[in-house]
Amino acid sequence: MIELERYLRGLLNQVHASYLTLDGLSDKPGDLETIRRALAKINGTLLNIGKKIDTNQQELENYQYLKSPIRNYLENHEFFREMETMSTLYSEDPMRLRNLRLSIIDALSENNL
Repeated sequence: MIELERYLRGLLNQVHASYLTLDGLSDKPGDLETIRRALAKINGTLLNIGKKIDTNQQELENYQYLKSPIRNYLENHEFFREMETMSTLYSEDPMRLRNLRLSIIDALSENNL
């Protein structure tokens, strides 16, 4: 049980590190790829956390509160489509990069992730 909690805390730290990466970007040309990588890592890690909590409900009962916000975030926020559109037309536009980055950060904050 302790190992599983430590593993879950490690995953949460990875999400936090990716969040800090997004928060620290300066919206310069080339940041779209960094945003894409950070978002992929966040989404994949949140999906993994949700599955771990579902399959280990008794051992991770202290983390059950995360299930709903994770599910809500993953179901209601799709940024990859927007990035694909941006990549061909506006990947060098700092204001569009900033808006995308802040939208992702707001979505995570809105769901208390």
